[in-house]
Amino acid sequence: MLTKSMYLHLILISVVMLFAATSIFADVAVLERIAKAGNDVDYVGLRLKTRSVSSGSRTMEEMVIHKSADVSYFKVVSVVGGRRSINEEPRRDNGREDRNRERDDRNRNREGDDHRRDSEADDRRRSREFRWIRQRSQFSTDEIKLIAENYDLNVLRWGEKIAGHETDLLIIKPKHEGRATKHIYFARKNGVMLRVEDLDAAGVLRDMFVYTRISFDLKVVENKWKEFEKEIKPETRPDSTSSLAKAEKVLKKKPIVPQFMPTGFKLQRVNLFKFDGYHLRLKYTDGLLDFNIFETTGEDPFRRERNRERPVIKIGDTDVRIYQRGPTHAYRWSMDGIYFFLSGEIPSPELQKVVESMILKPEK
Repeated sequence: MLTKSMYLHLILISVVMLFAATSIFADVAVLERIAKAGNDVDYVGLRLKTRSVSSGSRTMEEMVIHKSADVSYFKVVSVVGGRRSINEEPRRDNGREDRNRERDDRNRNREGDDHRRDSEADDRRRSREFRWIRQRSQFSTDEIKLIAENYDLNVLRWGEKIAGHETDLLIIKPKHEGRATKHIYFARKNGVMLRVEDLDAAGVLRDMFVYTRISFDLKVVENKWKEFEKEIKPETRPDSTSSLAKAEKVLKKKPIVPQFMPTGFKLQRVNLFKFDGYHLRLKYTDGLLDFNIFETTGEDPFRRERNRERPVIKIGDTDVRIYQRGPTHAYRWSMDGIYFFLSGEIPSPELQKVVESMILKPEK
């Protein structure tokens, strides 16, 4: 039989658990509100976006026109400075600078074709950047469910305005080691994201954007859309969405899927493209972080990189080339005439286990 003190203790525990559950659901509801605003609220604005690149960071100013989840576009209007390493310091030794320049010239002459290919790639990248690009909607229903499973959410009242709007802060912190943290500063009035910060596992800022100007006036948005609609040239993209079963039917073989999966990750999307062979893309996510596996038949999609030196590791009898660009780790290899490429922004030891589980798959 329960004593009075035990009964009170049980009531207290129940109240605490109920309060905690209510708080968690309330914070998930805030994320759902932010996701809904990202689809439903019309706005036009200018934002600064800083991204981590292999040589440091890069900051761009972008114009955004958002009318719906399907009519949302952004365009780079200027680049604020160039690539710059965070640890870069001014050079003080002119002689050393001259020697470095001579050494760089010699290296460029030796690299030859590689340097020209890099320049062409930079030109193509710049050309893409200054075009209007469709902006994908943030946080699908499935992604929100995964975020609730893999991350802790906490909403804070924020005292500062962003682009003239009262703002609150949603912090999304990982439950698992080696994962990123996300800070979302959103408009208190309508839930639109005004500033987003992505921090790596060590808490170092990796990528961010912040609106310097934004308008929710429907007339302003409509006028801006009419001004740029012809330049944007909105068009319906062909649907490449598939499934593992459909892909197996088309490829006449089962796609190779990982036997090892990092904690919290699930298959989110299967895409199948046909261009010089078939390209199958498997996208996995934990709600915030993604990694992608590409399986290609036909010609080697990396044939132009055959002469480039890349670190190579041996997994079984297979040579696997590894890459790193900023926080992104990537692996490529081939088996039985099929080419594979895996990339993601999760710790390389986990990604390597995924690769190993695809190459060293158990015998049936």
